[in-house]
Amino acid sequence: LCTFLPLNNAFGAGNPAQNKKVVVLDAGHGGRFSGAYYDGICEKDINLQVVLKLGALIEKNLPNVKVVYTRTVDMHFSETLGVDLQARANIAHKNNADLFISVHSNAMPNKPEVRGTLTLIMGESAGELNRNENALYANNKEELLDMSDQKTATIVRAYIQNLQYTYGVYSEMMGRFIQDEYSKLGLRNHGVRGQPLKVLYSTDMPSVLTEIGFMSNPAELQYITSEEGQNQIAKALFSAIERYMNALNRSQGNGVAAESTKQSSTKTTAKKATR
Repeated sequence: LCTFLPLNNAFGAGNPAQNKKVVVLDAGHGGRFSGAYYDGICEKDINLQVVLKLGALIEKNLPNVKVVYTRTVDMHFSETLGVDLQARANIAHKNNADLFISVHSNAMPNKPEVRGTLTLIMGESAGELNRNENALYANNKEELLDMSDQKTATIVRAYIQNLQYTYGVYSEMMGRFIQDEYSKLGLRNHGVRGQPLKVLYSTDMPSVLTEIGFMSNPAELQYITSEEGQNQIAKALFSAIERYMNALNRSQGNGVAAESTKQSSTKTTAKKATR
């Protein structure tokens, strides 16, 4: 069954009483899920440092945006990764979020020359042999939906296709803003790509997962762990969020229709199939 409903979250109308848009900032990994590890540095720590800097910028400069953090300390939500990822999405749902941003750091074992930034949205890229996507798979295999299972793949692909009528266009717009701001810093831009990530699949709102650099590249690791580098990345993400919010405000002012279709039953079935 198809349900027709206003796309409130995409247009920032999820909190009319407060007249504030809600951005959920997710520092990827945490606790027992440390992520990539290079030169004695855990990915989870880099992600958190950048997220806290980003949140502070939003709180200081965007009074009409409320920041919600999935975590502000080193912690995990469950002993099981799948439940941990779902818990992050649940925080966004509980707070009626308008936008979900998960911050991660990339890595590619045995390829120290690879560097750059990448932002992922819910989807599926055609170039599976691309080295950057292989890096994502190698480092976050358990965070991807199992598309080798035919039943799961069919349901998830139907959901991905349906995203073009709901949040997909907004997620992609946010991703492009992010990558554009990274480019202004002189960081290599690997673009916006679709990946069937569990945490993005679980979020019922515009959502992105951004990879701020490669820990496996010595120079880039030094940059993303430095105070200057983290401040620059946080400012780039802040500028992207500001651009996104301004774009939505202009759309509202022009009276753009936000009616969409959403196959909620398909999504629920897919969640059961991927457990």
